[in-house]
This record gives sequence, C-alpha cells and structure tokens, in this order.
Amino acid sequence: MEPDTYVFVSYSRQDLSLVEKLTSALQQRGVRVWRDLEEIQAGASWIQEIEKGLKGASALIYVGSQHSVHSQWMNAEAEAFLTQGKPIIPIIADDAAIDSMPLRLRQYQWLDIRHGFERVVDRIVEALRGEVTIGAPVQKKTEKSKGYVFISYAEEDGDFVELLKEFMKKHGYAYWDYEESDRDYHSQLFLELEGVISEASATLSVLSEAWKRSKWTVKEYFFSEEIGIPVFLLRAKEIGPTLAIAGIPYIDFVPNQQAGFSKLDKELKRKKL
Repeated sequence: MEPDTYVFVSYSRQDLSLVEKLTSALQQRGVRVWRDLEEIQAGASWIQEIEKGLKGASALIYVGSQHSVHSQWMNAEAEAFLTQGKPIIPIIADDAAIDSMPLRLRQYQWLDIRHGFERVVDRIVEALRGEVTIGAPVQKKTEKSKGYVFISYAEEDGDFVELLKEFMKKHGYAYWDYEESDRDYHSQLFLELEGVISEASATLSVLSEAWKRSKWTVKEYFFSEEIGIPVFLLRAKEIGPTLAIAGIPYIDFVPNQQAGFSKLDKELKRKKL
C-alpha cells in the first residue's frame, strides 16, 4: 500500500460543520483525508481538482443528508468510484438521507452518525484498514480556499473570464467553469448544474450579446436568483436591452475594467465574500 493513500469525502456544503468534525476525528486516528477546502487552492479549477482528488483516492466516504439529496455531483462522484471498483462508506446524517440514498449505494451497509459519533468514526477507521494508510495522527490542514464561485458565461467572453479568475484568486476563491471540463453535455446536464450552483458561494454572470444568445446562461442566472445564491452581474462587453435583467443593477466593466474590478471588490466585501 502506498504511504500517501487517502479517503475522499463527498458532501454537501450545507453539511460543512459535520464534515469538519468528521474529518478532524479521522485525522486524529491517523487517516489521511481529502476534503475540498483543504486541498483546492484559490484560483484553481474546482471541477478539475475534484476529478484529480477522486482519481487518486483509495476509498470514498459519502455523507448522505437532506442536502445531498439533490446533489447530482455527489451522485457522479459515487458512480465514478463504483465503476472503478473502489470502496464506498455511506454515512447517514438525518432521516431524509435514508429514503433518498442513491440506488447503487443502498446495497452497502451504511453508518448512522447520529447514533454515537465516536463509535461510528471507529467503525469507519476499521472499514478503511487495508484500503488507506493508517498511522500516527495527521495534522489538521489549513484551508486553501473559501470554496468556489460559479462563472456563467458564453464561450466568446473567455478573454474577460481569465481576468476574472485571477481576480477571484486574490479573494481566496476557486472557480467552477464548465468550458474547461471534458464533460459530456448530455440531456441531464441541467440536473448537474443545479447541484453545482447550489453549492457555490456566488454566481458571476458575465454579460454580453453572446450571454443573451446562450441557451444556458440566462437559465443559470434565474436559477441562482431563485435559490438565493448571491449573483453578480458583470457587463464585460456591450449588451443591448434585455428583458431578463431589465432594471437589475450590474457592475460595468466596459468603460473602465479597473474601475469595474474595484466595484466588484467592494460588492464582494459588502456581501462578506
């Protein structure tokens, strides 16, 4: 067994406090854990780093809860592991998770973390023996990023988006950009998008004429608004009147990009992001 083997933790952002407690307990017992905020650098592509983390992991802990129910991305992570024949340990955090556990995970013996946290952690460690290296207590890592922002844009505006990514890096955020991924844009993409946007710290909508023509960007904006994710409208290029954002204030980068980024900086701080 390689000395740097680790377990990947798949979870919803809304369950962060529980996952932090679980991660800490496993590290104290000598288990190397891969958790996104501790492993993904600010300014990195969230989707690419997640895929790397999954590929290198020897086991996966799936934290099921009322929040994971709608996470298509968590389901995709579990499916990737099952396809590779790697072990998965499902954990139950509440009643909703029992009824909504992905079908392929229901064949596994899950652990109900509500019924004795320390006992369940010990059972996880035992289940991981032979799969990952278990040694001396692992030092808790400092978080490398504050999460990711979802960047909604048309491919034609990629030049502006590169500047935006560098700006968000300075603010401690990674990003999620589907244009960079090699994902199959299948008919169920909208379900995956819902999960990704729901877990984001904010949505950045890059406005332009191409944004208006895209079949996805306006929908991403409306969905972000509907579920209460902070949305920042950024006018990167000229855009004519559009009903979708009529009367909605935006940050204007067209006359002066530097002034636009200064305004965005103020708005992020105002939102405590």
